[in-house]
Amino acid sequence: MKNSFLKWMLISGLIFGMFFGLGAGFTKLLQTADFQEEETVKEEKQTRADGKRTNILVLGVDARPGEKNSRSDTMLLVSIDPKLDKVAVISIPRDTRMEIKTLGTNKICAANFVGGPRYAVDRVEELMQTHIDYYVEMNFKGFEKIVDTLGGVTIDVPQRMYKPSEGINLHPGKQKLNGKKALGFVRFRDYTNGDIDRTYQQQVFIKALAGEVLKPRTITKIPNLAKQMKQYVDTNIGFTDMLKMASWAPGFTSDSIITQTLPGCFYDEVDSNGRLVNSYWLADKSETPDLLENLFAGKTVAVVQQSPPPVVVGSSTEGDDEDEYNIDNDTIEDINQQRSKLPSPGHNGELGRPSPETQDYPSGPQGYI
Repeated sequence: MKNSFLKWMLISGLIFGMFFGLGAGFTKLLQTADFQEEETVKEEKQTRADGKRTNILVLGVDARPGEKNSRSDTMLLVSIDPKLDKVAVISIPRDTRMEIKTLGTNKICAANFVGGPRYAVDRVEELMQTHIDYYVEMNFKGFEKIVDTLGGVTIDVPQRMYKPSEGINLHPGKQKLNGKKALGFVRFRDYTNGDIDRTYQQQVFIKALAGEVLKPRTITKIPNLAKQMKQYVDTNIGFTDMLKMASWAPGFTSDSIITQTLPGCFYDEVDSNGRLVNSYWLADKSETPDLLENLFAGKTVAVVQQSPPPVVVGSSTEGDDEDEYNIDNDTIEDINQQRSKLPSPGHNGELGRPSPETQDYPSGPQGYI
């Protein structure tokens, strides 16, 4: 009975697209080592009705030693509908442009650094115009451990992936990736569209990971996975709702997962020499309010919309539209290549440009957030 319960807990975490959180419930589960479920259930208030669609924000973080909060390298909005036996997973690019408290206009990955997962939930709720019930946060070390315990995940690597500064060194072709290589696969972003193409590969990995967990042999690995989850996962999902979500799992398969990257466009800032200094992802606000409903209805939309010309910042001509947008096609092509080379948003408050209170920057084009 105990093994059966653990199996469904693990499957529910995976099948619902939690990516870094594949045993999210184990954090609470391990706090009740004697497995007195009935007593625990009585203590926790039931917060929603059976069968109600549930939204979970999944955060993959690159925490450094001594940091209380860290930027989110990966952000997924996971919506589970047990009545439809479907899971919609929306990848939110980490460079998505948002207002962040104390920082002003910045990248959404900074939200978790500034205010932790609850503030990240707040920002995504505003971005997507929807309510989020729970969060699951997991760091990179936990991700590696999970994949290694599962015995690896088989992926068809689409191209050469090499970035020694991040320990990434993969050759193209179908292969089984261990934890370190799998982490490199989901972190690599030197594509034509940078982080936007990366989110697609992460979605491929989600389904491959779910398929791995659904294999019968996984049941023997659950005790080790449970121990790891206690160290690496933070979640506000209560035990009562974990039990409820576990009960939904038998209706789901790896084919139940529908994926979509948040549609929008690039918003690039260049210096007076046309060199890229910052790049944002602008969410298309005409699509975001209905995006989840459309996914459950089987509708996806084009991810990359028409991007506006780059904006010149930090020059004496800033604000002059004619000079601001006078950039030739060769420069625009070069900017496309530069996006993936930009450094990741940093730590310890070094998270991007100044807030609007300290320096003026142009707003995004109409129709985008």
